[in-house]
Amino acid sequence: MALSLNTKQDYLNYLTVNPEETKKALQLLLDTRFIWQTTAILAANATGVNDSTHRVIGEEPERMQQEWVEDPNAKIFRLGFTVTEVEGLIENA
Repeated sequence: MALSLNTKQDYLNYLTVNPEETKKALQLLLDTRFIWQTTAILAANATGVNDSTHRVIGEEPERMQQEWVEDPNAKIFRLGFTVTEVEGLIENA
């Protein structure tokens, strides 16, 4: 049976039943809160920035600069959690 955690309360309830599985699910919320967001369309011959939080994708003439950013619409936030709250639940469970 697949685990179905659809609300903040589901996570809090399941934490008392199976702390280890819930901690894994909470860690997944933290790990999936970032996305690559396009910040610019690059002009011809522009190099862009490539580092741990920036990348250039695509081929001429459709090259784009992207940045690794926290997604305000990530599941962690849609559920009503804060990063600090989830980190605390993982640490103290």
